[in-house]
Amino acid sequence: MREGWRSPAVALGAVLAVGAVLRLLMVLAWQPGLFGWPDAASYINVSQGELFSNELRPAGYPLVLLILHAITPSITLVVVVQHLLGLATAALLYLAVGRTGAPRALGLIPAAIVALGGDGIFLEHAPISEAVFTFLVAAALYAAARSLGDRGLAWPMLLGLILATAASVRVVALPLVFLLAVALVAVTAAPLRHRLATGAAVAAGALAVLVPYQVAAELSVGKSGLSRNGAWNIYGRVAPFADCATFTPPPGTERLCETTPRSRRPLTAHYTFNWYYSPAIRSFGDPHSATRQQTAQVTAFARAVILNQPLDYAEEVGAGLLRYIAPESFRGYGGGPSYRGLVHREILFHRTFQTLGREVAAEYYTDAGRFTADRTLLSALRGWESVTRVQGALFLALAALAAGAPLLTRGLLRHASIVFVLVAGTLLVIPVATVEFSARTAVPGFGPLGAAAALGLCGLVAAVRARRRSPALTRSPQPLDLGA
Repeated sequence: MREGWRSPAVALGAVLAVGAVLRLLMVLAWQPGLFGWPDAASYINVSQGELFSNELRPAGYPLVLLILHAITPSITLVVVVQHLLGLATAALLYLAVGRTGAPRALGLIPAAIVALGGDGIFLEHAPISEAVFTFLVAAALYAAARSLGDRGLAWPMLLGLILATAASVRVVALPLVFLLAVALVAVTAAPLRHRLATGAAVAAGALAVLVPYQVAAELSVGKSGLSRNGAWNIYGRVAPFADCATFTPPPGTERLCETTPRSRRPLTAHYTFNWYYSPAIRSFGDPHSATRQQTAQVTAFARAVILNQPLDYAEEVGAGLLRYIAPESFRGYGGGPSYRGLVHREILFHRTFQTLGREVAAEYYTDAGRFTADRTLLSALRGWESVTRVQGALFLALAALAAGAPLLTRGLLRHASIVFVLVAGTLLVIPVATVEFSARTAVPGFGPLGAAAALGLCGLVAAVRARRRSPALTRSPQPLDLGA
């Protein structure tokens, strides 16, 4: 082991060890797992039935549950594997930062965010998709870093394969296939022919997953697509402020128009799933049963709202993004759960859905009926979560460093900064723009945000030291070796 990175490696081991202890305490505090998010029961049902049957979610995570069930029918196994994936995610982010040429010590920033973050630990303890998705995102970042520093095509192809696999778990990863392929073509200094081959390799890797997925879906349910009725989520996003007085609704969608003032309308989830509140459900069925024609009409209405009320849409999304800084504020703009609501209130611990989830799981898992809880230990873990949230000043600092990374660095560091920022920005912005702010969907973006911030900090420290050495220095500073 080289002296230059021995100390950071030891520090990483310490971070992972603390993360492992926290996860062990979580397993002891609540067994066998958390079912309060209603998706948990749905994922389990789909995994034991038709993998491609859900019209809103892709089949990737149910397939993971099916594989683990084949090993042994235990929710505890699912939870333990997801906790191990959380630790592996932290290690991959550390390695990804190190592959950019930045000091390895800076890789401890994203590693600590993931390994020690209480919100991620609670989400790993539930049979929902975050742990698997976040691990795949970290693997993609590592493959991207290797692609930037390697002239071969194996890593770019692996990058495309990983991103497509991540998209089969959460659709938000799908734009990253295009964005990172373009980034690898645009930012590197290799000859144009090689850069084009690199982009093609990313596309080929993605198609190697997406084409068989679509074929399997078509053969299984006669429909293709990762989220066939996903437009219902966007309808739920725009319905709270849609004003048909400002545009002519597409033919057949007039019934979706409302005159109720914005302040008295329900929030996103009600429009997407609740018959009483949603004109779309009363008119066109629901997201799980609507036909393609019905979904097309919902899509047309949502598109018309965005195109004709762009400032209103920008206000809604902008206010939702501000909840990354102040999660308890701006609740009227989407209304998804804050971190307090996720962990300390009735989201992951929702009594009705906990009962339903355990009943569904008990049909397929041998340990689902055995429930135990250590309230004292759970309270301590909730306390840990409350001091490790990525919000407020911490989020602002990470976001500022990440945004500055492409400006403060050069060479491989700059190229990696652009890629890391693209990944973090996509994971943090698209869920808010298409559904709502939610503590659940926020967590997967924090690791990439920390990785981009690490590169920004590298460039910032180098710039400050270069200016101290020579106030007249105008060239871009070299990164510093902080590895010792």
